[in-house]
Amino acid sequence: MSTAMRLAWLALCIGIFAQPADGTAGQDLQLPVEIQTYADGRVPVRELFESFLTLREAGWYLDVIATSRPAATNYELPIIALRSPQAGPAVWILSGIHGEEPAGPIAVALAIDDLIRFGERHPVVLIPLCNPHGYARNWRYLNVAVYSETVEGQSVGDSSHLLPDADDPAVPRARTASSPEADALTRYILNTADNYPTLYSIDLHEDDLIHEGYVYSQGEQGAGDPLAIEAIRVLQENGVPIKMDGQTRFGEEIVGGIIGPVIDSSIDELMSAANIVVDGRPQTGPQAQTVLVFETPAEALTLERRTAAHASLIRRLIHIIR
Repeated sequence: MSTAMRLAWLALCIGIFAQPADGTAGQDLQLPVEIQTYADGRVPVRELFESFLTLREAGWYLDVIATSRPAATNYELPIIALRSPQAGPAVWILSGIHGEEPAGPIAVALAIDDLIRFGERHPVVLIPLCNPHGYARNWRYLNVAVYSETVEGQSVGDSSHLLPDADDPAVPRARTASSPEADALTRYILNTADNYPTLYSIDLHEDDLIHEGYVYSQGEQGAGDPLAIEAIRVLQENGVPIKMDGQTRFGEEIVGGIIGPVIDSSIDELMSAANIVVDGRPQTGPQAQTVLVFETPAEALTLERRTAAHASLIRRLIHIIR
């Protein structure tokens, strides 16, 4: 297929099949003609969207969560989700929250055929590129274009506006969402969880300041979660060095390569939360049984090797869940 034909097909798929999360009529959404992708060997943004949209051919639903135009960008890019045809207690897969962590979104694209087969019988919600501009620019934050010692960076995964304050559980830790993208993403999760309750949540991350990887297990079983233990095996099988004990660079205790539940105001804490505060009212949270966050050492391994490890994680875990 020529480049022109592929671009036309992509525009057609987005224009016809994009549906907002609230279930209203479809909307047109055109990707910019020119999308510059950070040149470190990562898959171009447009090709990622092409891969993700092949799920439509298997009957998956496409939701446009939001359009994102962070500081120092001059066009919008969509944050999308794809839902399997079958609803019910679901496996949620997130990647690309931090733009300088490209292995996750690329791994999702590599595992698309596996997800199609899994989705034939099991409910799945996939948010494959949570921060598309971040991926394109190799940058994490939404509100600042470069690192700042005086301005706190805003992540698309911030969930402080929904998580209870430690001193007063009737109010959230933050009065408002840190960004429109964080607000849209978290609201999408809560709205979609009505039909696709969060049974398992998998979030693909990396860290360029560590030399050994580890796994956060935010779910009810903590460091003893069998899926977390299996994830360590998969990472080791793929040549990822694992920090088996000691502490993370944030001072969190590591047991067998796994860190139990932490309070970090992330979207992963939200996924595991029993109680949240929405629009000033306490309510039940997603309470996912298993919430795993994978951290691979970005500087210690090539992008190809990290991507292969993340793809293996997806394939192994959905095989076990199946």
